[in-house]
Amino acid sequence: MARSRVAALEQELDPDAAEERLATFLNLVARYMTDYSERLDLEHRGSQLRLDIRALTVVADTVNGPVPLSRMGSGENWVGYHVLAHLALHKWFRQKERPVPGFLFLDQPSQAHYPPEKDANGAIEGLKDEDQEAVMRLFKLIYDAAEEMAPGMQIIVTDHADLKSDWFAASVIARWRGHEKLVPQEWYTAIG
Repeated sequence: MARSRVAALEQELDPDAAEERLATFLNLVARYMTDYSERLDLEHRGSQLRLDIRALTVVADTVNGPVPLSRMGSGENWVGYHVLAHLALHKWFRQKERPVPGFLFLDQPSQAHYPPEKDANGAIEGLKDEDQEAVMRLFKLIYDAAEEMAPGMQIIVTDHADLKSDWFAASVIARWRGHEKLVPQEWYTAIG
C-alpha cells in the first residue's frame, strides 16, 4: 500500500508527466477558445487558438504561422480574444472544480465599438450595423457562457451598452445612469 502511494506521488512529481498534463489542459482550453471564437467575427476566426503561457498571450495558429494577439489588429480583436481566453479558462476551472473564484468581472467590453462619448442612454442603434452586430454577438457569447457554467460561475459586466433583447434585459441587475452609481454616494460621504 505504501509503495503504491509513493509510486503515485513520484508520478505526480515527474516533470515529464506534469508537462504532459499541462499540455493536455492547455489543449482543452484552446479548443474551448476556438469554439467560442466561431461566435464572434474576429480576425483569424476559424484558426486554431491557444494560450502561450510563456508569453502570457493568445496565439492564432494559421496556415501562415503563429499570430500572437499583439499582431491581431484592432481593439475588437484584443477585447474579443481576451474575453474568449477568460471564458475558456473559467470553463476548464469549473469542470475541474478548481479553487478559483467563480466570477469574472468585465469592464466595458463593447468599448471598441461603442465609446462612452457616443452614449445615448445605452442605445446601440446609433452605431453602424456591423458594430451593433458585433456588440450583440459579444454579449450573447458572454451570456451563453454564463448560462453554461451556472450556477458555479457569475459574470459581472459594467458597460454603457443597453441591448434591446429579452435575454439581456433579464440579466441586468442595475442601471447606473444619472445620480445612481456603482458605489452609492452615502458610502463614502459617511466615512468622511
